[in-house]
Amino acid sequence: MYKLLPDSSMESPNDENKLLKGLLKGDIIAFEYLYKKHNKRIYAFSLRYLRNKEDAEGVAQEVFLKLWENCKKLHKNSNLNAWIYTVTFNAIKKRFRKLSTEKRHLENHSASIESGREEISEVEYHDMLEKATQLIEKLPPQQKRVFLLRIERELSCDEMAEKLNISKKTAENHLNRARLYIKKEMIKKGLL
Repeated sequence: MYKLLPDSSMESPNDENKLLKGLLKGDIIAFEYLYKKHNKRIYAFSLRYLRNKEDAEGVAQEVFLKLWENCKKLHKNSNLNAWIYTVTFNAIKKRFRKLSTEKRHLENHSASIESGREEISEVEYHDMLEKATQLIEKLPPQQKRVFLLRIERELSCDEMAEKLNISKKTAENHLNRARLYIKKEMIKKGLL
């Protein structure tokens, strides 16, 4: 195994190689060290472009989630810094595309409301509600609990975390994943 030096910046290639070897083995200590070393920089870099704290936090979460999910697939000669910042840059671009799509959708939705085309029948409303309920039922149990606490009781992430005895970040992750899944499925079904 290797020794991590607290609060020291690992600048030498040898230290970087040790971290990479640890990651390839799925070593949580190496992952945590990289998280502590890069999280604030990734957040600040993302915030500079996105100008939204929640989006910047989301990018940082996404980067480290991808790192953990792909750590055993990295090559033994990978440049971790380059990999992390490439994933960060791509996550920022993805957020910009998403924001652009949402803005277009909102503009189209607003235009249809103004022109009076947005009226839906009671049957269409109940059909959409039934399909949304079916999607909620398909969520993993913890995501479902968090999502329902948000929409039925209007609890904040802090309140949900306390109620479910999980961290605020975990509650946020469950809520975001549930929303994303439901939104994607509703779009697939032509409901949004």
